[in-house]
Amino acid sequence: MVTPTVVAPQLLTGVLWVLVWAAIFLLAVILGARAGRLWRERRERQVLQELRPAMLAVASGEDEDSSALGRLTTVTHQRVRVVDRTVSTMLSKVKGEPARALAQVLRSHGRANWALRGLASKRSIRRAYSAWPLGLMRERESGSKIVPLLQDRSMDVVVAAARALTLLGDSTAARPVVRAVAPRRRPRGLPSWVAVESLCAFDDAVAPVVAEATAHPQPSVRHVAATVIGTRPLPRAAPVVRQRLAVEQDPRTLAALVEALGEIGGSLDLPMLSRFAQHSDETVALAAVDALEEIGLPSSVEALAPLVADTRPRLSERAAVALAELGPRGRERLRAFADAPGPAELPATYALQLATMRSATRGLD
Repeated sequence: MVTPTVVAPQLLTGVLWVLVWAAIFLLAVILGARAGRLWRERRERQVLQELRPAMLAVASGEDEDSSALGRLTTVTHQRVRVVDRTVSTMLSKVKGEPARALAQVLRSHGRANWALRGLASKRSIRRAYSAWPLGLMRERESGSKIVPLLQDRSMDVVVAAARALTLLGDSTAARPVVRAVAPRRRPRGLPSWVAVESLCAFDDAVAPVVAEATAHPQPSVRHVAATVIGTRPLPRAAPVVRQRLAVEQDPRTLAALVEALGEIGGSLDLPMLSRFAQHSDETVALAAVDALEEIGLPSSVEALAPLVADTRPRLSERAAVALAELGPRGRERLRAFADAPGPAELPATYALQLATMRSATRGLD
């Protein structure tokens, strides 16, 4: 027979008191942290309420005697952090002389030196938070020190570095930005939208780099290059785009190249765009329709008209809408389709009704 274990009442009482005191201590820590946070928030609101007029005067360019600037650059050490955070937010929204004045506030507080030291930090969050203010302050000499971060192991750091270089506008960073889209040491590259934003912000010296990237082995890089050519746009890249269209296999990149040709091409490209409008990949065909409409020549009507009867609903409707936007000749073809039973009847009717509603809306405006 097993003898039951007897627990002394004193032990139970001791354990109970330990739990009670632990709960009290935990509650005190939570309440203390909350009280501290509320106190800091109230203090920051007071500081901002006092200094906001000076910040707004500098940010709006109305600080003619530089008195507001002087007030911000000479704040006490306890207020620097609050001022820097608010000024950084403002700095991302202004340009010109107000931006230079706000950057001077940050420099006077040692923010530039702090950021330069942080680029070599072992902590990824510190590296990211260091690159961004250097871009905001337009510290162009820091570009060469930010560029290596495009190959950082942290994606947050890579994105922060690319966006900082975008603000600096230094075209010498174009090639490193392209390399960051298809890195060797990371499973994921720089997001396409960030790369496009950077390459579109640089000066015209970026054109050769973008043209070269259209032949990169990685489709993601070619897609970025094609998007940049059409977004900036880069008219001198038209021969490169035509050459690449003849061999490109990636549908996403092919669609971007077709859209780019619509922006920088002309009448000589209508036969090529007409062929791509018949492409088996619907994304490519839709891009070709957009390009034909963008070129906007009368001969575009003849290229778009057969697509109204296409068996793919999205493509047929998009082609019909494009025809309606190409003027009287295009709408005449649509009326002919709408009056004859067949696969082109519904898309043509839809496009004509849409064009009528748009005209009525413009009339009300």
